[in-house]
Amino acid sequence: MIRQEAAMFFGSLLLWVPLLLGAGVGRWRRKRAGDNAPSARLWAIVNLPGALVLLLACNGVMAPRTLAWFRSLGALPFAPTPGMLQGVAMFAAFVLGYSIASMMWSGPAQDASTASTNAPGTTGPVNKHSSMKVFAVICATIALSSGTGVVSQGLRKGGFLTTSDVGGFPELAQVQEQLRPLEACSITYRRRDKRGQRQHPNSVFIETCSVGEYIIVLIDVPGTWADKGVGFEMSRGSMSEPWEIQVEKAEVPFPDLEKALEHFAPLIAAQYPEKLRERRASASEMERHLDEQQRLEQERKARAKGSYPR
Repeated sequence: MIRQEAAMFFGSLLLWVPLLLGAGVGRWRRKRAGDNAPSARLWAIVNLPGALVLLLACNGVMAPRTLAWFRSLGALPFAPTPGMLQGVAMFAAFVLGYSIASMMWSGPAQDASTASTNAPGTTGPVNKHSSMKVFAVICATIALSSGTGVVSQGLRKGGFLTTSDVGGFPELAQVQEQLRPLEACSITYRRRDKRGQRQHPNSVFIETCSVGEYIIVLIDVPGTWADKGVGFEMSRGSMSEPWEIQVEKAEVPFPDLEKALEHFAPLIAAQYPEKLRERRASASEMERHLDEQQRLEQERKARAKGSYPR
């Protein structure tokens, strides 16, 4: 979770690149639109809401919810990933910058109008920097809203700005060795709820490294460690990497964390492989059941067609 939040933060910063690139292309295109400037502006206005919705849905705090929604559909020809959503967000940022610039920067037709307005006898000069100011305000608003959401996630209890990685401490080398061979990339003890309160004092939650596999294995552990305030999140990118152990140093004493990990590690190493096989077998059986139900439903609908007398 911590790794995902940090990636979310830096992903939001990267959106400035396609946003400014789109603005540059939109300005260049607008200046050369000529007689087609009104149609280009209308097309930009049509694209603007869709690009904004895509950007907000695929970036920042909304990205995990959007990913979960896509995965819940179950009928997509591909498996959505966080990287795929980030790509969509970058494309939406480009379209957003292009659309805003296409609407605001003037083309040749408007340049002529500006020249006539500034001719002798007219009311006065037009502010040439007004479009740039409006564009800057819009960009700042988008950046502020996105950045505020990410930073608020990072500053919450257990967020990536309030925790530290202690996985490289030599005192935890034995824990690393015991858990390294496991087919797992996330281990969480005392998950936080929406209010930031830690829950589940008697279970460790473990997730696999397989993309698109939504299986969580629970390992029972003594709840006495919860009474000592112990809570942590372990994560890694693949089975070949060492574990990052994220902990709130201000709340969890290291001796208690060390003893809890030394207690949990052999339990996890001994029970996790078999429980993972059981969960996968159960998930496969459920998938077969759902496929069979879908097949029977399709057959029933096929029989219903044309079965009534005319």
